[in-house]
Amino acid sequence: MTISLYCSRLRRVFFGLFLTLLVDCVGARLLWAESAPKRNDRPNIIVIFTDDHTYGAVGYHNPSVKTPHLDALAASGMIFERAYVASPICAASRASMMTGLFPQQHGVVALNTTAFSPYRVDAKRAAQTLPNRLNKAGYLTAFYGKSHLGDPKTYGFDTGDRPRGHNDVKLFEEASAFIKSRKDHDQPFFLWLAPRQPHVPLHPKQKWLDLYPPGSIQLTGNFRVEPTDESLNNQGTPGETLYRDSNYRNNVGRLPAGPPRDEKTMLAFMRAYYAVVSHLDDQIGEFTDLLRETGLMENTIVFFLSDNGYHLGSHGLGNKITMHEESVRVPMFAYGAGIAPGKTTRALVSALDVYPTVLELAGAPKPPESAMGKSLLPLFKKSRASHRRTVFSECVGVGANQVKATAWPAVIVGSSSSATWMRSSFLTSRTTLLSSTTASPILSLRPFSIRSDGNSVNG
Repeated sequence: MTISLYCSRLRRVFFGLFLTLLVDCVGARLLWAESAPKRNDRPNIIVIFTDDHTYGAVGYHNPSVKTPHLDALAASGMIFERAYVASPICAASRASMMTGLFPQQHGVVALNTTAFSPYRVDAKRAAQTLPNRLNKAGYLTAFYGKSHLGDPKTYGFDTGDRPRGHNDVKLFEEASAFIKSRKDHDQPFFLWLAPRQPHVPLHPKQKWLDLYPPGSIQLTGNFRVEPTDESLNNQGTPGETLYRDSNYRNNVGRLPAGPPRDEKTMLAFMRAYYAVVSHLDDQIGEFTDLLRETGLMENTIVFFLSDNGYHLGSHGLGNKITMHEESVRVPMFAYGAGIAPGKTTRALVSALDVYPTVLELAGAPKPPESAMGKSLLPLFKKSRASHRRTVFSECVGVGANQVKATAWPAVIVGSSSSATWMRSSFLTSRTTLLSSTTASPILSLRPFSIRSDGNSVNG
């Protein structure tokens, strides 16, 4: 072998090693590189973000609920069995998804959407929003649906609309038109799809109601006609006793959306709620069929979750805005290019984890240090991977000012001068005082301080 031939082969070896190391350093892109078409080197990303969708209102959690499309999509990817939102208040939760922060960090507590002003385009914190960071990474960003934070283009989205109508027909028409327009484009896109369903009003067509004949639905094990007089059930401002939606009747059959509701009334309301969920399931099924037909699904990753849960008579309540499991836990799964099918993880997951996960998938710069989420990519690769010890959720401004640390689970009902630590059982409405020993991992925090992975941040 000549020296020149040896050197040539040696160069090829070192070049191969360099390429191997380069690919290993890419990290997130290993998740989908094998299945991605050559025209794009980064995946399209879609977040489907429903409204008031409790975790028990999906077929893979509750066989009584007819959601064949959501069930199939979840089975084709990874189900996050224990997913919790940053806040069980719609505006606060949505602001958290866009910023990666807890409500008391971004300022949108309760429905105070004016506090989102610093995150508008050209404002001092504009760079924090998810669409802004993706724009800078070269993505086309689009938003269709319910914002609750004003025009999405004012906080970074390139295009989109907020169509009216609680049946979401117009929303899916516009989102489908967007998908068709991207068929022959190389630029990757990020689509935030935010249906209004299954939020009230509930007016499902008869064909969806017919999916739930008499006897097919059961009340929850912790159903009550009306709530007990406990602070954990309060849905008003601190010091107020209020149970929401008792007088709201803009539903099929003028069904009340809040207490008191007897068993017959509650079953009728659940039937209407599930029927709306089934309609939404059908719309999502048609939308995902379009992704396949256009060939975009080959290089697209989809996240599904909701802004908060919903009480279907549990603890005697309607609406959300408590720290009960039904209010803060949501259905969540991810599927698409590079995500192995048939996986379920019981790791504690926060909705805030979507923010850093999307940025990592997009190859965008790392999230700012203030962001509270943790990337889900390790769980995609290994469903039993260590993720987080606790997740936190805030209910501030309404709902008796509560913070939930879900690991025990514990509920903190606090004021400016004291904190009461209680355990709330999902199956019953009983509450008991936690000992200081049990609560020691978080007793060092003043009320409403937030701890994520051992690091405390005062809200």
